Amino acid sequence: MKETIEDVAHQIFFDICEKKPTDINIFFLENINFPKIEYLPRMTVYVPLPREINGNNIYEGNIFSDYESGRETIWNLFFATICHAAGHARITNFDNYKSWIKGKNKKKAYKVIEFIEDIRVNDFLEKSFPEYFQEINKIDETFKIINQRKEVKNKEYVKKRFSEKFNNKSSNIQKIKYDILDSNVENEGKLIEIAEVVYNNENMIIEENIPYLDHDFVPKKVSNWQQNIIINPEGLVQKNVENFIEKWFEQLKHRAKIRKKYQSITEDLNFDKIEFAPENIGEYLRLKNATQMFLKKMSREVKLIPNVVDEGKPEEMGLLQMQAAIQAVASQNNTIQIFEQDDERRTEEAWAIVLDTSSSMKLKFDEMKKFAVVLGEAANEVNSKNGKWGFFTFNNNFGIVKDHHEKYDQTIKSRVGGIEISGLSFIGDAVKLCARVLAKETIDKKYIFLVTDGQQVGTLENSKDMEKAVMEARKKGITVVGIGFPQGNTKIFNLCLPYENLRKTTAKFIAAYSKLAGDEN
Repeated sequence: MKETIEDVAHQIFFDICEKKPTDINIFFLENINFPKIEYLPRMTVYVPLPREINGNNIYEGNIFSDYESGRETIWNLFFATICHAAGHARITNFDNYKSWIKGKNKKKAYKVIEFIEDIRVNDFLEKSFPEYFQEINKIDETFKIINQRKEVKNKEYVKKRFSEKFNNKSSNIQKIKYDILDSNVENEGKLIEIAEVVYNNENMIIEENIPYLDHDFVPKKVSNWQQNIIINPEGLVQKNVENFIEKWFEQLKHRAKIRKKYQSITEDLNFDKIEFAPENIGEYLRLKNATQMFLKKMSREVKLIPNVVDEGKPEEMGLLQMQAAIQAVASQNNTIQIFEQDDERRTEEAWAIVLDTSSSMKLKFDEMKKFAVVLGEAANEVNSKNGKWGFFTFNNNFGIVKDHHEKYDQTIKSRVGGIEISGLSFIGDAVKLCARVLAKETIDKKYIFLVTDGQQVGTLENSKDMEKAVMEARKKGITVVGIGFPQGNTKIFNLCLPYENLRKTTAKFIAAYSKLAGDEN
């Protein structure tokens, strides 16, 4: 698949903030309405994606009855969200406020921090990315007018504005803004002094309800949707927006095709939905760095394991060496070896790696996720020519990390990084679905590698359901390997490995795969 929305947004984000992807988590999610930033323990940015509900497209508190007429506005807001969040990643150091915030009203204190840091971010964008800032400011002005129109209808608003004017509030705000921008970035004391003033004079903060702004206390529901606004971008921003529009269309088409494939074989299963794993390239890179030694060992050794059971003498097979063959014929010497032995002779395989992401995995998840990453990298090495492999997750939903027909590109790696735990555990259904996917492949050697703690929650007769699913898969010629199961739950599998630690489990897997690969099916 070509570059996705997330790929392009990542590039823009890190170009602006000039940080490494390993320093920051950034998620793109369909199930949130507004952006959010968490600063501790590591900065994590949550960016909403557009979604369709009941024929309408919604984004950041705005509803569009027609996507075609609203798409430029949607992706203009998306672009502003990326720029603003990247500005915080570049400018905001939350450590400055960690001591100050103790003992204070959390919601009120965070509102103060957001007020101060938004001013600093806008100043940074205006100076460093003026063309971006110009378009973002256009969004600000549009929503300020919209919010004022709504408030004018409220008599309390009129009284409030009169009081503010009488008390010269606007001049106080301008003074605070000047002090914020005049203070040295490294001057923690000055920022805290300003924060204390604003905290004790909360009325200085004007809540403008601009969609792309992040808030610590994000409303889960939107009470007042804004209908069919139009904010068309210009210049460089417009080019970025057009790029988003094009890539979103291709992305929706690609995902719809894959979803259709899985939905057609899940009708009798208990999963609530088929979903794609969210993306987090930073977490993938951290996982890869943490597992580098084991990853290389697994990829190198598994790839060298032959999976063809030969008939006849191995020296009579391999790559024909013409000069040696001519010499053997001319001298009538049958002892001359005319074939170069191909120690890496392998037939195609189809793998399905399926990782349990239910809540029961909480204690072991970080370690077992590392092993799944190692296994995925090995799968890509082993099946890089003609084999096929997929990577999936399951709880009460079935997650697609990599479909068998997708390339192992940055998008897939970002999905690996985005895997998180929650929900119930439908192990039997996960095995059934993977078996159905593999059944569609014409490759003879097929494997399901099931990484789980074996605790099932959510289906009736859980253990029997899992046992039945595993045995049905084996009857179809699929080798099922359980990884992480406790002792006593292992007889139904072709092979079962307990999870000890990354080093031992990697070594045991290589030995186990060597045995399985050499078995005749």
